[in-house]
Amino acid sequence: MNDLKLSLKIFLSVGVVLALVILASAWAVGTREADLMEKAFDDNLTTMSVASRNMFHATAEAYCASRGMTYHRVEPGRYAPGAAGDFERASLEAFAADPGLDLRRANLKEDGEGFKYTLAPARLKEECILCHGAVGMEAFKDRKPGDLVAAFGVSVPTAGLEGRVARTRLITAAAGLGLLGLLSWMVTLSVRRNVLRPLQGLSGTFGRMAQGDLTARAEVRSRDEIGQLAGAFNGMAGQLNRALQDVNLASQRVASGSMELAASAEEMTRTVGEVAQVSLGLRDAGRGVQEALQQLDQNAETMADQSRHTGTEADSAVEDTDKGAREGRGTAEGMLAIQQATNRIVVAVQAIQGIARQTNLLSLNAAIEAAKAGNAGKGFAVVAEEVRKLAERSAQSAREIEGILRLTEEAVTGGGASVQVTLDHLETVRARISAIAGRIGSIGALSREQAETSGRVGQLMDSTARQLDQNATAAHQLSTAVQEVARTSDDLASVADGLKSLVNRFKL
Repeated sequence: MNDLKLSLKIFLSVGVVLALVILASAWAVGTREADLMEKAFDDNLTTMSVASRNMFHATAEAYCASRGMTYHRVEPGRYAPGAAGDFERASLEAFAADPGLDLRRANLKEDGEGFKYTLAPARLKEECILCHGAVGMEAFKDRKPGDLVAAFGVSVPTAGLEGRVARTRLITAAAGLGLLGLLSWMVTLSVRRNVLRPLQGLSGTFGRMAQGDLTARAEVRSRDEIGQLAGAFNGMAGQLNRALQDVNLASQRVASGSMELAASAEEMTRTVGEVAQVSLGLRDAGRGVQEALQQLDQNAETMADQSRHTGTEADSAVEDTDKGAREGRGTAEGMLAIQQATNRIVVAVQAIQGIARQTNLLSLNAAIEAAKAGNAGKGFAVVAEEVRKLAERSAQSAREIEGILRLTEEAVTGGGASVQVTLDHLETVRARISAIAGRIGSIGALSREQAETSGRVGQLMDSTARQLDQNATAAHQLSTAVQEVARTSDDLASVADGLKSLVNRFKL
């Protein structure tokens, strides 16, 4: 049943119902007609049975014979054989027992043939006595009016009646079948036009949608349930079309966003790599600057020691000069001592100049490393510049001292020309050596300031190195996060491609 077409299902359902209704109606009509015929037959028998009591017996018998009936006169003790006799005996007994009983009927069958038998009681009347007495019959002698003397009845075979009933039912059934065919044809046409054709149209529209055509729309021809179904389908198709269009746009935006996210992740990865490399470079540069500052600190300490030593030598030179002036003018020993002291001062000044040049070179290297560090190295770049300036000032002081020593040496060399000149020169040497001592003290102070500055720069470099380590760790964590973002963007791209492939199956 589930595999049958809808038209056949409707036809079968409606046909079965109509067939049952029409056949039931035909059977009811046939039964009604049969009942009416049988009732008319029974009424006729009853009428004949009752009327025969008031008719001449010969007349009644002739009338019944003309109607295909058999007239019966039943007297006590004179009964027909078989079932009819049994009915006659029972009827007389019933009539005798119940004076008010006026009729008895029975459907009997003998020798395979059925018949109807009706009996009415014949009770003695004055008319019966007069009628029978007129013809010389004394049948009612010793009887009084009201006594049961006999029963009159009529019987008729039921074969004719059954044939008429069968023909009536057959005609009714044939008419019902004809009406069933006509109604089935009309119902089929109506169902085909009002149900099947719209449903076939809906089926075709559903098929187009099943193949991915979301532009398919059902034709709404009526406002019945099928029309409402078509309208609901059109609404559903429109909403589904709009939903898939939104999904398509969303998938495109997701794809575009995933591409941008992937590009951003790649750029971030590259930037993080560069930041990590710069951090490592800054850390290495910081270590180089720190080592240079340590060397600079050592050089500053050496310069301070040399300055103190040179100051001591200068003081000794002043004392020797004073002593030479006191002990004798123009003595070679005093001049030699002055020259030797001057030579020692020259050596010390040359050492200071070497330290100043090395300090200047180290400050230049520190400035270069600070420039490599970028914003992180601006602090110690300023300090390196101050160190370079201190080194230049130390070198300038050393050059001035060297110039003074050269003049002193020239003065000592020419000391033998004149004692007075020597004394004057010694006084000049004394003054200049005192100036040298002051300059050397300044160099010592600058060296100590340079050492303090180097210490501060070292602390700054330690802090910078820790920050760079933190930056490197953060860069590594950021790189991991960026890789996760890249994987997420790849997943989004895959989802977007899947959505796009799914939407491309439909015609929007």
